[in-house]
Amino acid sequence: MTEQQQKLHRIDRLVEVRQSYVTAAEGRVHEAEQQVRLCLETAEEKDRQIRQVRSEIAYLDHSTGAAIQNRERYIFSLHVRAHQAREALEKARRILEVRRQEWRETKREHKVIEKVQERRLLEWKHSVDVADQKNVDEMTLVRYARNQTNRQSRGSDTADTTTTTEKPG
Repeated sequence: MTEQQQKLHRIDRLVEVRQSYVTAAEGRVHEAEQQVRLCLETAEEKDRQIRQVRSEIAYLDHSTGAAIQNRERYIFSLHVRAHQAREALEKARRILEVRRQEWRETKREHKVIEKVQERRLLEWKHSVDVADQKNVDEMTLVRYARNQTNRQSRGSDTADTTTTTEKPG
């Protein structure tokens, strides 16, 4: 394996490694998106529960003060859970943004490596073409030199035969 082929092989491996980084980063983005969806659903569910309990309190005519107080405490705990769910949602959104940034960066790095790979491949093809052209040129020169040598030897052979035939003994 020539040095250029070894470089191409190393770049190919680097491209494969970078592609695995991109795939992993993309997977982390999908996980973060799923986490955001789950947190959003949780926050919406808590808000729905609060609205439901408030509507139940509004339609109760014969509730005692203790029952209403219990429902208010329950609403308060739902508010706390809803607040926690919104905080978890914001945290999940920040993580998602970080993951997306990491993904964009790994994709950008991967594209750079692919461009380097393409450039090195073109350089290698060019060097192979130059070497092939040198070989063709050398073979052409050898053929030309052989033809010249054959012409000269034929020319001297015909000259020898004409001189030997002109000198009848």
